[in-house]
Amino acid sequence: MTKNIQPPTYSSENPYPWYKWIQETYPIFKKTDGTWMITRHDDVMMLLNDVRCSHWGHDSDFFFNMHPVEKSIAQTLHALAPGNTPAFRKQIMHQLAAKTLRVDEGEIRKQADMILERLSSSSSIEFMNDYAHPFTFGTISRLIGIQEDEIEELSKIISDMKGGYLSFIDETLRDHTENDQGRLFIAAIKRLIILKQKKPGDDLCSALLAVCSGDELHEPFIISLIILLFYAGHQNMMNFMGNALVSLNNKMKEQSMLRESLSFAIDSVDELIRYDSPLQSVLLITKEAITIRDHLIPAKSILELSIGAANRDPLKFYHADQLILERRPSHLGFGVGAFRCIGARLAQLEGGIGLHRFFAHIHSFSLIPENISWSHFGVQRGPSSILLDINWNHE
Repeated sequence: MTKNIQPPTYSSENPYPWYKWIQETYPIFKKTDGTWMITRHDDVMMLLNDVRCSHWGHDSDFFFNMHPVEKSIAQTLHALAPGNTPAFRKQIMHQLAAKTLRVDEGEIRKQADMILERLSSSSSIEFMNDYAHPFTFGTISRLIGIQEDEIEELSKIISDMKGGYLSFIDETLRDHTENDQGRLFIAAIKRLIILKQKKPGDDLCSALLAVCSGDELHEPFIISLIILLFYAGHQNMMNFMGNALVSLNNKMKEQSMLRESLSFAIDSVDELIRYDSPLQSVLLITKEAITIRDHLIPAKSILELSIGAANRDPLKFYHADQLILERRPSHLGFGVGAFRCIGARLAQLEGGIGLHRFFAHIHSFSLIPENISWSHFGVQRGPSSILLDINWNHE
């Protein structure tokens, strides 16, 4: 049988036909820049657990050639890796696990309802900015420890920055920024650190400060860690909400199931992530030569593990290109092992509650897929803007 050598055109709106072609034609694909793209689920799973591979930010040669912001992201991510000292990852995981076990689902639901009730007087909304942003940013702000009376104003500041605040993870950049919103954001984090040093609480900022105290406290690095936690809990969850809404467009049965049962909505988050994951790829560096499917990949090679393709692998998932909310998949959208997302369970609760309450407040919505604006930077994927016409449920 002759392979189809004509690939479909890659599209940020829907990269999955291109992923499928690569997966079927060249499951181990060497790109023109020398990067090896890995698309099969079992191969990606194996490599994520392979000690012969390291995270892109942990390789000294790769690190040397990075942009300063990328270096800061790598250093901050490295601090959250298992086994490092101070034990930031362990402390945050314990804090998140404890908060997840006793998470106030009623409070998260209340916040979602408040946002939706304010929007219900309008027949049209921009889903990402009007609902997904305040809902996800408010949730992570409360977990980090931001005071309630500061959240709404800080949310507006971040909204104006259009997700660009991750660049302030670089200490030099934030110290010399002329961006007014950026200065206000950093000032709010500094106030939070001072507050939690004086009066620790049941929050992530206090957990970080508990690991580094006294002479070990390096405020700039703590600020970088908090920015990373903000981004992970806000931008990633916004991407999830947007991807999920687009995936559910015109699927009235699935919308009804999410509307009727909160527990079902929470359980459905895994399938929604499998179907269209905010995390699209993970970069690893080979420490030594590795053979995969008869391909010898040299040491110091860059591996692009395609999470988006692996989560649609028909060798792993039946009807892989269909959204089946009853499915409970072992997807890779949260990573695995040392690369497992430390907030995975919290993300399931928040995502499920957010979608459940949205559909509880509406009879129906309509959108024009061609009018959706997408952000896809290779590693992450999500809509930046979704204009909706809403038929509200005012009962």
